[in-house]
Amino acid sequence: MIRAWNDENETVLAEMAEQLIGDQVIWGASLGFVSDQGSRLKYYGKQGAMVPYCDRKVEAGMYYDLASMTKVIGTTTRILQLAEKGLISLTTPVKEILGRFSYGDVTVEHLLLHTSGLPAEIRNKESWSRENLPQYLYTTPREREAGEGFLYSDVGFILLGKIIEKLDKTTLEETFQENIFRPLEMMDTSYLIQGSGERCIPTECTEQRGCICGEVHDKKAYLLGQCGSAGLFSTLEDVAKFVKAYLEHSRLLFCEETFEKLCSIIRFERTLGWSKEYGRDTLYHTGFTGTSVLMDLKGRKGFILLTNRIHPSRNNQEFLKMRKKMNEIYLNMV
Repeated sequence: MIRAWNDENETVLAEMAEQLIGDQVIWGASLGFVSDQGSRLKYYGKQGAMVPYCDRKVEAGMYYDLASMTKVIGTTTRILQLAEKGLISLTTPVKEILGRFSYGDVTVEHLLLHTSGLPAEIRNKESWSRENLPQYLYTTPREREAGEGFLYSDVGFILLGKIIEKLDKTTLEETFQENIFRPLEMMDTSYLIQGSGERCIPTECTEQRGCICGEVHDKKAYLLGQCGSAGLFSTLEDVAKFVKAYLEHSRLLFCEETFEKLCSIIRFERTLGWSKEYGRDTLYHTGFTGTSVLMDLKGRKGFILLTNRIHPSRNNQEFLKMRKKMNEIYLNMV
């Protein structure tokens, strides 16, 4: 049964976002409510804490660093498209495509489910460079055997990005634009937003890079350029189009069988690329910068929350607790 659009809950979530801004936990937020009745998009607060960002309101068309939401909006979606076309299967060994990879028993499905045993991060962070980081990807030691449990891994999704580039014989930017963003008319989603100026939402301010804006925050993505784990920028409007396509099982993305896999393949509260921590009939993903998308597949509705919660620093963790409450309210769990 399709759940009714709940205006009261929408109002509560808006008030919670405004409270976070009032308490200076975050400086601004963009909220999206997507259903078969359309999309309601709301904007609150300022871009950031200091000049010039504190003088600019959060409005439509603002670019957010999606961080790990790249994993689902770009990487997972394209991998599933390639599988649908028969160019790859979930059981394909990664080493069959990426010959330099060290482990013959790790499959594409292991990477999508974060069950490869590969670590969250590559070791020796201080020594990373544009030259040596790619080699670390293929040889980084595992923390457990493939399939033995869940371990969220950026490394695994960077490898999925490499698989896409190998099969599509082009960059991630080009293939995501051609196969995902342009078909869905997501004209403001890209790895490349230099020159976005006042439309850019800042992230963390660091000694090494200053106040980061218009460049990816994640260090691995910054060094590698376009990668499968992070790096995409987008607007609330574009993310709403993506959510709508998933909820409607749009043939612009997948056939029905592929959408069904997102409900039937579940390990450790995960499906292919996505978290199911809010239940079997949900899809959820976050980004370190303060972004998230939650879909209620049964109710055919979605909640998007875009912030720059690590601006000017990542120290305040209160946002993460409040976001969990907001998600539960959206799903009528509390």
